[in-house]
Amino acid sequence: MTPEPVLTRREKQQRTRKSLLRAATEMFCKRGLDGASVDEVAQAAGYTKGAFYANFKSKEELFLVMLDERFAEEIERLDRLLAGTDEPQEEAVAAAADFIRFATDQEWQRLSFQFLAYAARNEEFRQELATRQKAMRERMASVFTRWKQSFGADFALPIEDITAMTFFMADGFLAGRIIEPDLSEELYTTMVAVFLRGLQAMTEDPSP
Repeated sequence: MTPEPVLTRREKQQRTRKSLLRAATEMFCKRGLDGASVDEVAQAAGYTKGAFYANFKSKEELFLVMLDERFAEEIERLDRLLAGTDEPQEEAVAAAADFIRFATDQEWQRLSFQFLAYAARNEEFRQELATRQKAMRERMASVFTRWKQSFGADFALPIEDITAMTFFMADGFLAGRIIEPDLSEELYTTMVAVFLRGLQAMTEDPSP
């Protein structure tokens, strides 16, 4: 048998961290942030409580790391999909369809609900979540600005407002899918298409 490669300290830490995040995802989905203890998360990952605290200060910090990683992944996908190489409307709708497929896996939907539910009960966590959402929208705005410039287009509304609208439109749809799992993903892409048509109409005629 070929011996397993010897891992560096950093590689071991990364493996431990990844295992803890994976275990925490499963535990939080099943029991919520309040219901799942640090001991349970560590045990599910195959590590000790000490290993948990060597990587995360608290469950809340681990929770926010999950969110940071997910947001970073979504921005990377959005940046790639809005490359400015196809017809603007079609490209934006295709990006919306890809996003909603990416965001509506059952595990992530349950975690999203946990984020919101915990933020409603914990003011400090709410502020942290709000900070991350604003940072996410700022990064989205930079992607949309580049995309707009690549087509030589202009909008009747500030790009920050457009970004916020698309962000919360997605949030609302995802919340609806938690309550009604049979909602069609096509409904979201249709919403985006209607929204873009409205922006286009406002650009051509900005009067109320």
